[in-house]
Amino acid sequence: MNDDFRSLAVQWLENLKPDRAATTVSRYASVVERCGKWYEAETKKRLTVNDLNPILLVGYRNALQQTEQPSTVNTHISALRSFGKWLKQQNLVVDDPCARLKLIRRQSPTAPRALTPGQVNALLRETQHSRYPARDYAIVQMLVQTGMRIGECAVLQWGDITFKEKQGQVLIRSGKGNKTRTIPLNESARQALAGYTAPMLNVQPTLKAIAAAWSRDNAPRQILPLWQGQKGVLTLVSMDRLIKNFILSCAARQLLSGEVTAHCLRHTFATRYLKAHPADLVGLARLLGHNSLDTTKIYVQPTDLELAERVDSIDLNAYGH
Repeated sequence: MNDDFRSLAVQWLENLKPDRAATTVSRYASVVERCGKWYEAETKKRLTVNDLNPILLVGYRNALQQTEQPSTVNTHISALRSFGKWLKQQNLVVDDPCARLKLIRRQSPTAPRALTPGQVNALLRETQHSRYPARDYAIVQMLVQTGMRIGECAVLQWGDITFKEKQGQVLIRSGKGNKTRTIPLNESARQALAGYTAPMLNVQPTLKAIAAAWSRDNAPRQILPLWQGQKGVLTLVSMDRLIKNFILSCAARQLLSGEVTAHCLRHTFATRYLKAHPADLVGLARLLGHNSLDTTKIYVQPTDLELAERVDSIDLNAYGH
C-alpha cells in the first residue's frame, strides 16, 4: 500500500483504540496490511484509497475463503467495513466502498455429541466402583434422564424434588438466565433416587416406600442440599470431577471417548427425546430451558456419522449397501 493509504490506516486505528480492545486493534491492523499485500501481488501496484471498491473487496474475501476459517474471514470483513465507515465519516471517500461487503455464513453445525445406549450403560456401570455408588449412579441418571445442566443438578435441594410412586418431577429454580422450569422424572430417575435416598429416609428402596416417606418426612429437609459428599455438600467442582473420572476410566478401556463431558449427557437426553418425538421441538426447548427454538434446532441436525452413512448409501455409490 502507498504511504498515504498507510497513514490513513494508522489514523483509523488510533481512532479505534478508546472503544476497542488492544487485541482487536492489533488484529485489524494486520488485516489492512494483509489486504495491501494481496492487492500488490494481484495487480503489481500499491494499494490506494481510490482502489478500494466492491470488486476488489469481494475478490479479497473470496481469496481468503480458499485458505481461512469462516471466523477469520469475517474478522477481515469486519475490519474492512470499520475502515470504510471511518473513511466515509472523514469525507475521504464519496461512498463507503465496504458498506455492502457481507459476512459469510457459517455452515449449519452437525448435532452435538451424544452417547450411545451402550456408552451410557458403561458410564452407569462405572459408578458402581466408586465410594458412593448409589449417589453417583443417581447423579448420572438424573443428568441423562432429564437433560439438566450439571450446574443445575449440583444445587438441587430436597424440596426441589416431587416424588410419587407413579410420577415425579424436579424443579430447576435457577436455570440459565435465572429462569425456573420443571422436568418430569421418569421411572429410571426415580429408581436411582430411591436407591440413594432410602438409607437417609430409613425405608426400603422401593418407589412406594420412598414416595410415602418423601411426603411424610421431607418437610425438615426442604432446604437441605440433595447431594452429600464425604465432607458435606457435594460441590459443582466435585461433581464435575466425579463425572470426568468416570469418563476417563471408561475411556482407558476404550468404552467411550476421553473427549466426552458431563454436557454430553444433556445432549444424549435431547437427541433421544427427539428420536422418540421428532416433531416436538417446543417440548424439548421447555425441558432444556432454551429461550429460543433456534438453540434447540441443533438437535435436528444430523451427526457426522449419520451424514457419512447417508452419503455411503446413495445410489451413486457403486460399493454402497
